[in-house]
Amino acid sequence: MKTINRIVIVGFGSIAQALLPLLVERYQGDIVIFDKEVDVSRQAIAQEYSASLIKKLITPHNFVSVISPYLGEQVFLLNLAVSVSSEALIDLAQRHDSLYLDTCIEPWEYSADVDSNLASNFSLREGLKRFAKQRAVDRATAVVAHGANPGFISVLLKKALTQMAAVNGVAFEISHPQDWARLAERLGVRVIQISERDTQVTGKERSEQHFMCTWSVDGLITECLQPAEMGWGSHETRLPQGAIRNDYAIAMREQGREVKVKSWSPNYLDFAGYLLTHNESLSIAEYLTLGDSRNPSYRPTVYYAYHPCDQAVASMALLNEGNEDRVLTKEVLKDGIVSGIDELGVFLISDQYPSVWMGSNLSIGKARKMAKYNSATSLQVVSSIVAGMAWAQANPHAGILESESLDWEFIYGIVEKYWQPMVFQQIDWRPVAGDSTLSFGSFLI
Repeated sequence: MKTINRIVIVGFGSIAQALLPLLVERYQGDIVIFDKEVDVSRQAIAQEYSASLIKKLITPHNFVSVISPYLGEQVFLLNLAVSVSSEALIDLAQRHDSLYLDTCIEPWEYSADVDSNLASNFSLREGLKRFAKQRAVDRATAVVAHGANPGFISVLLKKALTQMAAVNGVAFEISHPQDWARLAERLGVRVIQISERDTQVTGKERSEQHFMCTWSVDGLITECLQPAEMGWGSHETRLPQGAIRNDYAIAMREQGREVKVKSWSPNYLDFAGYLLTHNESLSIAEYLTLGDSRNPSYRPTVYYAYHPCDQAVASMALLNEGNEDRVLTKEVLKDGIVSGIDELGVFLISDQYPSVWMGSNLSIGKARKMAKYNSATSLQVVSSIVAGMAWAQANPHAGILESESLDWEFIYGIVEKYWQPMVFQQIDWRPVAGDSTLSFGSFLI
């Protein structure tokens, strides 16, 4: 396992702050952080964990000169900022033989493209795939899009598939990555929802033009304003009106904030989730494809169904004009949360067997007991980050990888304790009673 004596973090928002307690448990070296904002709170958290916090906006013009002096063979570079290019930082890290991880694929800025007013996740992911093909496969490991979701949810999918097969007496053997798609097909999995219902609440009143959520406000706003995207299943017969087909995925004409779908979780039961674009909706769909990508013999429909905390939902009304002009102030809810859980899991909806939900019912109380400066939402993310870092250390020259390519049992073994209680539940659930087609239209609200 590669020794790490320095961790360099770009971005010091809520996730990076929540990550520090877990990092100092596992690493002894220096921690250097760059952020465009250095306030009293950020400085205090950094000092508590003996991290050096440097006020610097990382841009296309300065990232090489600013970050390079801190890189080397025993360095891990974490990109936890919005609008700091994943491709640029991967290239920089690999030039110095440093390891790299981010939680989503980022451009330098989100700008107009053919799909919407913001760059789509499909275009970002396809661009990174082209970038990765141009590079040697044995260069320093760069794990991309590996937080909770995207990230650990792809690991959890494999755990759920194995348990679903076991309870239904379906024998299987995994000797090749495509065997996962064959297993999903045998289990009749037609729809995979990344199902999340956040019930964390704070006693603080939200002012009229104040945007609140339990993770990154800028990240959530971006996803709300991007086109609603999903992996498109082989059983689907009708595209949503105005949708654009992109190989294994589709992009709807609506923004994610405008599309609601029916979902379910063990604690909250039925709920309406927003279909926000996410990398895992695309990577899982492509990973579970059999046959030609454009006309597959099998592929499930895959998408993110997210109901954020109620105060975030109220905040999303500020985006009703299709932009964030009405947002005056922003706040990540953390210390003020008084109760609630973040139910996050994979919901495998089958046309042959009872459907399966598997995931976390982590509460705010347990999250705080396990790691300071965390909510249930952040702990699910940062535990996956440290697991991805550990895998990269054990496999330091694996090139550029998404979560589906990692050893799922290795990652699960590290993350499980942080996501407990883990729930595996079977249910005979349909979006419309008596409708066995499981077509996307049946899920729309």
